[in-house]
Amino acid sequence: MRVCGQANCVFLMADRIFASMARRGIPHLARGTFVWDTICLMRTLRGIFLLLSLAGCAASSYNVGTERQETLLISTEREIALGESVSKQVEKEFNVIRDPKLLEQVDRVGARLVAVTDRKELSYRFTIVEPKEGEDQPNAFALPGGPIYVTGALLKLTHSDDELASVLAHEMGHVTAKHTIKQLQGAMGMQLLQILAVGTGAADARTSAGMDLAFTSLFLEYSQGDELQADRLGVKYAKLAGYNPGAAITFMERLRDHTLKEPSRNFSYFRTHPYFADRIRLLRQESQGHITFDDYINRKQ
Repeated sequence: MRVCGQANCVFLMADRIFASMARRGIPHLARGTFVWDTICLMRTLRGIFLLLSLAGCAASSYNVGTERQETLLISTEREIALGESVSKQVEKEFNVIRDPKLLEQVDRVGARLVAVTDRKELSYRFTIVEPKEGEDQPNAFALPGGPIYVTGALLKLTHSDDELASVLAHEMGHVTAKHTIKQLQGAMGMQLLQILAVGTGAADARTSAGMDLAFTSLFLEYSQGDELQADRLGVKYAKLAGYNPGAAITFMERLRDHTLKEPSRNFSYFRTHPYFADRIRLLRQESQGHITFDDYINRKQ
């Protein structure tokens, strides 16, 4: 086990920047100011990070899906156990669809994708669900460790095995990149920072609100990045499994048209998903090697 070099380098670089600022006599570095408290927070976090690593709570490993060295506090075994636990709750909240024809298609397409995924140590399981109450909406989601769910409404929007493969491969991309695990770990870090801020006296009402806003923005940006990364991995897996990766574009365009027909919602500053145009542009670039003029101007849809 090794401490993640990239994370440690960030803390070391921050220390050097702060030391340089202090040597230059930057006035905002006076003890007790927000900047000074932030420095103390970062140094404290570095110590905690190192202690966790030395205690064996953090493990550094190479993620073949993201092609990065990553340090996570949750092992693969715990990830799988977490996914199984959450899946039991999901199947209490939703009706499980057991249509033999639909199950055969999902299992067949899913099996070809599992054969080419970067994380073969997981036990992927594909389940079709619908809400117990209310209207069924096109949706798909993945849990840590491999369980993947698609709604009946989403299956109705897919017109071929190629399009279904694009949906399942995208969700498998989330699992490969451990996006849910990273969000959990990030949430743990957010709580720790807020506690430490109170401890340093930095967290008056305005500062606390600012920290909450900054952290929320940070996590939502990660969420947008996660969606695009899952799109890239989805195209990769679809290609390797012998499906037409361009089907992801036709499906995304159909999903966009379906969504635009839905009742309009109030605009929210925080968007947990990129615009359809962003995703379609990326899918076209990844699957066909080029983008169109409409992709280039990036219409906000």
